[in-house]
Amino acid sequence: MKSFTRLALAAAFVAGTLSSALAADPETLRVTYVTAPFNVPSIVEKHEGILEADFGARGIKIERPEITSGAKQTEAIAAGAIDVASVLGGASAILAKANGVDVRIIAVYSRSPKAFALMTRVDGPATLADLKGKKIAGPKGTTLHQLLAAALASAGLTINDVEYINMDLPAARAALISGDIDVATLAGNNAIAVEKAGGKTLVTGDGLIHPTTVIAASGTFIDAHPDLVDAYLAAHRKSLDFMAERPDEALKIAADEQKISIDDAKAQLPLYDFTPTLTDADIANLQADQSFMIDNGMLPKDRAIDIRKDLVAPVAFAAK
Repeated sequence: MKSFTRLALAAAFVAGTLSSALAADPETLRVTYVTAPFNVPSIVEKHEGILEADFGARGIKIERPEITSGAKQTEAIAAGAIDVASVLGGASAILAKANGVDVRIIAVYSRSPKAFALMTRVDGPATLADLKGKKIAGPKGTTLHQLLAAALASAGLTINDVEYINMDLPAARAALISGDIDVATLAGNNAIAVEKAGGKTLVTGDGLIHPTTVIAASGTFIDAHPDLVDAYLAAHRKSLDFMAERPDEALKIAADEQKISIDDAKAQLPLYDFTPTLTDADIANLQADQSFMIDNGMLPKDRAIDIRKDLVAPVAFAAK
């Protein structure tokens, strides 16, 4: 009996030691850095070194891999290569979770339907119905991809009715201006560049989609380090406070990073709602996004997830 007790105590000690090791702070926090389309909080946070200051006090270094594609961010989470996807399209989070990636939303990053657009040249298609058979370029698997599908659907068309080419934003912008494509899905400074080159907006996401960009993290990271999740969200709030308290300085920092004028920066900022707290309305929008993807063949129906239960970490509702 004594031998059994000693073994039990030893096992408990080992288990406790392992648990403590798992919960030990990591040496490095790996957070994606995404500036486009106009991610002012992220730009301010990096410029001011907020994460470095807050996590440096804990002995944790910050790495900022610049992974802008939503699909590549979730691939990096699945591979254990990053801890936090700082700016991730809601659709990308849904698709990743539906495909078995252990990713969870910890806050909203932004809501910005008017910031995403289909753009063309002045002599380009005049209506959405005119898009049939046209060459359209933009980043696939993103909010802009979803906007294109929604815009086409509103005109009784599908992706199969156009020649859809996968390009990043700068390449799509350049291809449109040079005349190699008919339409580009653009946002932020890339959209501004097309306007200045004489292009025009065919349609924005307003009334077509409800893009909810989120902050997401590895489920393993969330479970092992809830205190670091809280610390990350506190640092994000400091960026938002900086924007509220020093708006002119924040705009200049963002304009310099994006290489645009202050006037262009001022025109973009009202297109974004950076309130981080997840709401029931956000859940409804994410559910609508999932339904849209199912209806348009982007997600098999049998892989649909319960947004609130499967994808959202409880902290997202408390993020301030």
